[in-house]
Amino acid sequence: MLENHYLYSTFVDAYGREVLARYFFESDYVNIPNTEMKMEVDPYHWVAVENDNLSLYFHDNFLEIFQPADKFATNYLNFVIDSINSDYRPGTEDISNIVMDVAEELVEKEINLTFKSKVRLIWDLIIGKKILISKY
Repeated sequence: MLENHYLYSTFVDAYGREVLARYFFESDYVNIPNTEMKMEVDPYHWVAVENDNLSLYFHDNFLEIFQPADKFATNYLNFVIDSINSDYRPGTEDISNIVMDVAEELVEKEINLTFKSKVRLIWDLIIGKKILISKY
């Protein structure tokens, strides 16, 4: 569906319709779903994607229609609003890298511990010691 799902946040409208949305600080291209074509998006616009349909919104119109659906979307919206109010325009590549880094950190990773390591980990949790999984 999207070339990079992690760059989009989930928003809902008054009817409960969920869309994935992203704000563009600078002009960029978006892949049109189910095609090999791209569409240029002007700065200061939101792109919303629902069922492989793209919609463009001015910032004020987007805020009238959609609300954040989760904490991540709320934080993203606050970041966008703060950036607009302070005239801050982060580079798209910077945001992409940051979002991908955060997403990779949130992925659960399985660890295998020996009995001795499990006991040591539990003890460190009980005494409130700072935990670094890599040392177990």
